[in-house]
Amino acid sequence: MLICVSVCLDSPQNHGRPWYKDNRHVSMGAEKWLDIELWDSTKECFKMLKSRGYRIATTHVGMDAVSILDLDWSSPTTIVVGNENRGISDEALELSDLHCSIPMAGMVESFNVSVAAGILMHHAVCDRISRMGYHGDMTVEECQILLAEFLLRHSKSSISIVEDYAMRKAVTLT
Repeated sequence: MLICVSVCLDSPQNHGRPWYKDNRHVSMGAEKWLDIELWDSTKECFKMLKSRGYRIATTHVGMDAVSILDLDWSSPTTIVVGNENRGISDEALELSDLHCSIPMAGMVESFNVSVAAGILMHHAVCDRISRMGYHGDMTVEECQILLAEFLLRHSKSSISIVEDYAMRKAVTLT
């Protein structure tokens, strides 16, 4: 499952000031494995995601929200998660294809955004595996290209990794 993080910067609560920045203390370096795209508007971001074949699911506690347990996650889906204070913007809710919620028991009404995202992604992967036998949509070639991109982008010794891979590939072909 490829995770592409698109950050929309049109938060009305921020009065037009940019609010996104990498926080390596929170992510513990995970951001280096993500493709982060910045967008000026929710509409532009969602339009691009839909053009790439994704349906857009926003987390929401409204009456029209479907439990994540009842959704079929086998089609490519973008999951939009809001924070526990402000939630999802009205525009994002309107432009999304569906609203979903995480079933909760007890007195708590919301999860921390990272906990909610983790629960959603874990459930989506499990659902895809149970329905399809695998969780990703990428071909073997696309997986190899993605791995090579990550190794080249994020390794201190990219050239030696490429040389090592070429030698191993040459050995397997002979």
